[in-house]
Amino acid sequence: MTSSMMDFTNTTLFPTFLTVPEQGPNAASSSAEGTWYLLAEIKDNMTITKPTLVLTDRDANPFALVFEGLGRDDLDLKGRGFKKGATVIITNARRTRPADESKRGFVRIEKGDAGNVTAVPAAMERVLELGGKIKGHSCETCGGNGEDGLKSCTGCERAGYCSKECQVEGWSEGGHKKDCKILRALNNIFR
Repeated sequence: MTSSMMDFTNTTLFPTFLTVPEQGPNAASSSAEGTWYLLAEIKDNMTITKPTLVLTDRDANPFALVFEGLGRDDLDLKGRGFKKGATVIITNARRTRPADESKRGFVRIEKGDAGNVTAVPAAMERVLELGGKIKGHSCETCGGNGEDGLKSCTGCERAGYCSKECQVEGWSEGGHKKDCKILRALNNIFR
């Protein structure tokens, strides 16, 4: 595992909805442009005939995420963590222009590409805060260095503790129990 996560402030790697490339016949292939990730928070599930989520990106731009080629019950949105308030990460998202220019664009995901969309069980603000977290050189709970160095959290590997007591306190009182889930999800996405 790498010692640090990607820089979530890098707008080339993590663009907003309005800055992702457009989908269309003149669009360059994603392999030529590299990889980017669109982060957005789920505001609503608008599924009627096909899975559709209303999202808001880091600049508060609302847009729809539409899973094409799937019926309303073909994708277990809740089972995949796509719940209101969670953060969606879409690999190489492309913006689709609406037929009516007075409406907003959307992101279309083809049936075979649904795996390129993952969820993190937290609000986008918290995901952005934790995104670059690395294990520091002092205990997360007491700030000490520990006689034998720090032991990493076995769940996320991004928090360090000088003792079992500090680990238990950090887990139960320091908020790491909740953050650990977020960090594990990010580790799984960005390995």
